[in-house]
Amino acid sequence: MHAVIGRLLAVVLLAVVGAYAVLLERPPDPVPASAPPAEFSADRAAGTVDQLAREPRPVGSPASDAARDALVGRLRAEGLDPRVDATAAIAAEQGQARAARVENVVATLPGTDPTGAVVLMAHYDSVTAGPGAADDMSGVATVLETVRALRAGPPLRNDVTVVLTDGEEAGLLGARAWVREQLLGPLGDRPTVVLNWEARGVEGPSLLFETSPGNAGLVDAWARSVPHPRGDSSLVEVYRFLPNDTDLSPVLDAGRPGMNAAFIERPYQYHTPGDTPANLSRASVQNHGGNALALTRALGAEDLAPLDPVASGREPTGDRTYFAALGYLVTYDSSWAWGVAGLALLLVVVLVVVARVRRQATIGGVLGGLAVYLLTLGVAVAAGIGFWRALVWFRPSYADTGPFLGRPTLYDVAAGILAFVVVTLVVSLLRRRPGGLAFACGALLVLALLSLGLAAVAPGSVFLLAWPVVGLAVGLLVVALAGERPWLAVPFFVLGAVPAVALLVPFAVASYGVAGVSDGLAVAVFVLVGVPIAAGLSALPSPGQVRGYALPIMALFWVLILAAGGLFVDRPDARTPQGSSLAYVLDADAGVARWVTADEAPADWTRRYAPDPPSVVEAWPYGEPVGSGPAPVRPAPGPAALPSPIPGGVRLLVSSPRGAPTIFVRADRPATAVTVAYPGRPPVSMPLDGGPLRLELDDVPPEGAVVDLQLAGPATLRVDDQTLGLAGVPDISPRPPELRQARGNQSDVVVVSRRLAVS
Repeated sequence: MHAVIGRLLAVVLLAVVGAYAVLLERPPDPVPASAPPAEFSADRAAGTVDQLAREPRPVGSPASDAARDALVGRLRAEGLDPRVDATAAIAAEQGQARAARVENVVATLPGTDPTGAVVLMAHYDSVTAGPGAADDMSGVATVLETVRALRAGPPLRNDVTVVLTDGEEAGLLGARAWVREQLLGPLGDRPTVVLNWEARGVEGPSLLFETSPGNAGLVDAWARSVPHPRGDSSLVEVYRFLPNDTDLSPVLDAGRPGMNAAFIERPYQYHTPGDTPANLSRASVQNHGGNALALTRALGAEDLAPLDPVASGREPTGDRTYFAALGYLVTYDSSWAWGVAGLALLLVVVLVVVARVRRQATIGGVLGGLAVYLLTLGVAVAAGIGFWRALVWFRPSYADTGPFLGRPTLYDVAAGILAFVVVTLVVSLLRRRPGGLAFACGALLVLALLSLGLAAVAPGSVFLLAWPVVGLAVGLLVVALAGERPWLAVPFFVLGAVPAVALLVPFAVASYGVAGVSDGLAVAVFVLVGVPIAAGLSALPSPGQVRGYALPIMALFWVLILAAGGLFVDRPDARTPQGSSLAYVLDADAGVARWVTADEAPADWTRRYAPDPPSVVEAWPYGEPVGSGPAPVRPAPGPAALPSPIPGGVRLLVSSPRGAPTIFVRADRPATAVTVAYPGRPPVSMPLDGGPLRLELDDVPPEGAVVDLQLAGPATLRVDDQTLGLAGVPDISPRPPELRQARGNQSDVVVVSRRLAVS
């Protein structure tokens, strides 16, 4: 009976530790507007969001121009001398290119004896689908409130430069232009550190998720200054392998130092009409801004030259491993990764030897436990993916919303319980052979070997696995040596399991915000930590083993009940509407119009217009197959494209007689280079390497733009112009309240297309 109570107490204590670790990750409460002037107040910053995030602000739109002018006025009111850097930029990848006129707002708060500049960066444009309160007017408000608080406090040694970029959603165009014309120009030999503030959801803690290589000095400044540090170096390592980009990417490509922070929870509203001031968490803004102010003050007071390898001519210093454990921030040099991973492996080997000597495990049993653990992790991923696919089968519209659901709580809990089912079922099967301790040893051996692998490719991530292994190995060593003394075994096992619970449970919970339950990540992480802990619990001294599989079977029923509850609760309504993609496309040459939708499972309203299965619609500029249906023809002049030959290609003067701000140029064969010249702006060029050309020009003025294409021979071009909104299109009815415009930039647009042959 005492042994059973000891196990139950161990489970309760570890559950409390896990819950406490998750709660510690929450952002701080917002500070009211009545706070002292030198403090950051989310309530004060919210005024900027409320005023400037009332409607979408795509690059070059009237709303974007109004936001630009308002930002200039706010910076001028703070005593700064802002300027608008009006230029053009282009970005390209594998034949896909995008260009626009951009207007960055730049201002500098002078330092008393500057060694360089701390740059506060955020973007003021948004996607066409939503007003971008979080992405990224929250970042803009963070920068403005930080500058106000800095001016209310003692002056800094270094300059603080504000860079509010344009055209981030169009391909980081404003940031690319600033790097090209400033960071690689007048600022080329001046120490500069860029702090970028972003969002991929509307709430959650502000996570430090990306840094420049050689981040030791930056992370040290962050660790000693910010009041609520969130995020860890595993995010940095993962992000370096991902294709994702933010405005910091051009800065890092230029070899300059910088840091990136974002909040990512409730991504259901990200890039949608739901990214409004009402849905933005002020606690997240407070976390953003409190950290921005503290970090700017810290960097503003020190010599920036050692932090900038380009300006100083020095090699970058090493990276820092950093993470929070139960409210304490831990940092150390990432070169320790091999030592930490080696320590984990050494302790596991010692544990295996002790268990073998004391006849509590065999080498064969440990190797069998290792194999079964690997199999279990695969089963966990498959179970998680299968769970999501079952939900999509019952609710086909989830194929379009992806993992970002309006009311995901019941599904999240069900995924956690599904992990519990996998863990308890496997441990129950193996509780006799190879035995709990052998199974735990095998699992820890896998994690220790994975730690060594991470030390080679992503050393900042080693802590996630190695320290849990160290703790569990030490705890299980005491269990192996304790014999039939639960009063000794249980406390040490619980203490040994604390690092695993404190580090991996918040990581698993945070994964819901990254990918929901669609890819099995959360289930896999829970199983990753759950198996060695559960196996260790089964190895604690006990008068006998509990037979049967009642617990996992009962838990599986709860998975089904919660999933059914989620399907009932998470239905589209006026509060959590479903995204609906619809666009109107007119082939001006053929005089034929069609409705198109990118939805895989269109709602009834959408299917009414586009009932046909997905196919390639020539006049649709985005290329992918779309559902479609016949539409009434609204006569409209097609885009104009006046060609003239140039060496190796063709020059086009493209314009839109109907005043469309976006024009596409597509070719049926590859182009090797493109140059775009907007009136009054310097031309921008980009080499191309990839498939057939697709060039998107944003913010095209009425007089048009000049496009030079280097083509590999004669080609047939498609020139399309695009306007926003479906107002004025015949026979279109308003969406019902349970539907809203789809995420991103390809819905609720009118496209007029023409064909052009060039030689």
